[in-house]
Amino acid sequence: MTGPTQRFRCIALDAVGTLIFAEPSVSIAYTEVGRRHGSRKSAEQVKSQFAGAMHRADELSVARFGEPGRTNEEHERDFWQQVVRDVLPDVREPNACFAELFEYFARPESWRCFDDVGRTLSSLEQRGYCVLIASNFDARLDRVCDGLPELRDVRCRVISSLVGYRKTHPGFYAAVAQAAECDASEVLMVGDDLVHDVESARAAGVKAVHLRRDG
Repeated sequence: MTGPTQRFRCIALDAVGTLIFAEPSVSIAYTEVGRRHGSRKSAEQVKSQFAGAMHRADELSVARFGEPGRTNEEHERDFWQQVVRDVLPDVREPNACFAELFEYFARPESWRCFDDVGRTLSSLEQRGYCVLIASNFDARLDRVCDGLPELRDVRCRVISSLVGYRKTHPGFYAAVAQAAECDASEVLMVGDDLVHDVESARAAGVKAVHLRRDG
């Protein structure tokens, strides 16, 4: 935390990369599903293309909403469909490939919690913090969390597609403070993404800690 006099009421935790990770990895899953639909892309090619495709989120938000960072469930589905097109352009039936991948990542068994998650959440709750999950996932995250024993009891979840804003939009962090029923200055955001979880939180008046899962 920022200092001995700082008192936070809410700890907001990012999901993917902070609490959970895909098993097997996203690039492996895309590669395997893609091959079933005729793709010849290697896992290395998929990983490289995926990183670039993810950077189009703000571009697509501006095209639909007139500003970056806005979203909803329909937009998120369209965004992920575009990601599949960008990453696996050589599949025979892009819509079928997308449908399989979209459902695949909605399943709890496609995800695992990091080993320290269960005990960390228990410790925070015992110390009296309001703990919530704050994520740029879409509504599928509820199904994922409900199926993971470490996360199913964290009922307060701020999901971008349901509140209408993605991180980095300040509206996302306003939704976090509202869900926690406290002031933004009483929220500590914890996440693995320096831009989305840390810099954008601080710009919105929320303290933040960068969690380095890669050591």
